[in-house]
Amino acid sequence: MLMKNCMDVDECARDPLLCRGGTCTNTDGSYRCQCPPGHALTTKGTACEDIDECSLSDGLCPHGQCVNVIGSFQCSCHTGFQSTPDRRGCVDTNECLTGNGGCEVRCVNTEGSYRCSCGHGYSLMPDGRACADKASQTWNRPLILWEENPDICDGGQCTNVPGGHHCLCYDGFMATLDMRTCVDVNECDLNPHICLHGDCENTKGSFVCHCQLGYVVRKAATGCSDVDECELGGHSCDSHASCFNIPGSFSCRCQPGWVGDGFECRDLDECTFQEHQCSPSANCLNAPGSYHCACLPGFAGDGFFCEDRDECAEDVDLCENGQCLNAPGGYRCECEMGFNPAEDQRTCQGKAWGGRGEDIGEIFQ
Repeated sequence: MLMKNCMDVDECARDPLLCRGGTCTNTDGSYRCQCPPGHALTTKGTACEDIDECSLSDGLCPHGQCVNVIGSFQCSCHTGFQSTPDRRGCVDTNECLTGNGGCEVRCVNTEGSYRCSCGHGYSLMPDGRACADKASQTWNRPLILWEENPDICDGGQCTNVPGGHHCLCYDGFMATLDMRTCVDVNECDLNPHICLHGDCENTKGSFVCHCQLGYVVRKAATGCSDVDECELGGHSCDSHASCFNIPGSFSCRCQPGWVGDGFECRDLDECTFQEHQCSPSANCLNAPGSYHCACLPGFAGDGFFCEDRDECAEDVDLCENGQCLNAPGGYRCECEMGFNPAEDQRTCQGKAWGGRGEDIGEIFQ
């Protein structure tokens, strides 16, 4: 009874581009793609692509703006908040820990801000920081301004000065000439090339870069940085081609022994196109991506250099009843009297046994 065995096909080894951007694991009769954190399988299930966490959930950065990066996301925090160590969340900045927040007596931290307070019998001055005895306090115009508009220094800290106030502005804001208000700094107008390879969008106290295809915002980097598709496996080069990263994209080039545009490469038949270095005394044998040289019969060498073999010197018993004469790629026999060479001229035969030029029948008459 004839039995047939079935062997598993290793799809991962057969197609190096399978599970691009992830890890391919062969299984019995199939394979499995494992994607790194922040990535998910494409619809076809043959490659991994980045997950835009920002578009999937509106609540990732409650006190900031969500910015997608490859494999993760980062939070660009609002004023009064600072990034967590992993930059994936925003926590309140405790302004009271730095110089008591500028408060003369007591600093009270609040979510995203802070306020100053005074002890019993004292009232907060118009600058929102100093305290004065209630009995001797004069409620002047600056106090009225502060009560009417507590956000008068929105984007900064308000400091009282004789007859008015000054604003000490946070990063991303700048004071007006009279130092009475803080206005947003438009980083996009201030430096049109701040995003390098992307479009700049100004935000309150900061900015966001929308990168061109082939560029991303990286941690601790300003602007948009090039994505190395070759290193990340995000290219479509043929398995017999080399990938070369270029700004914003990549290029493919077929490896030696292969021809094509880099995205599709086919074997170059060096033997047919005479693009080999085999010896004239050798046969050229094509192989995938290369070729081999084999010396012709009667010649010895590595195929690239072949020299004639002296069969007569190698085997002294050749041409019995004759003399062996070496020839390029072979030898021939010069026979003694009474013997004739065979058809291939490599042995000597007695005339009585059918040597050429003599009728056997005449010998026995």
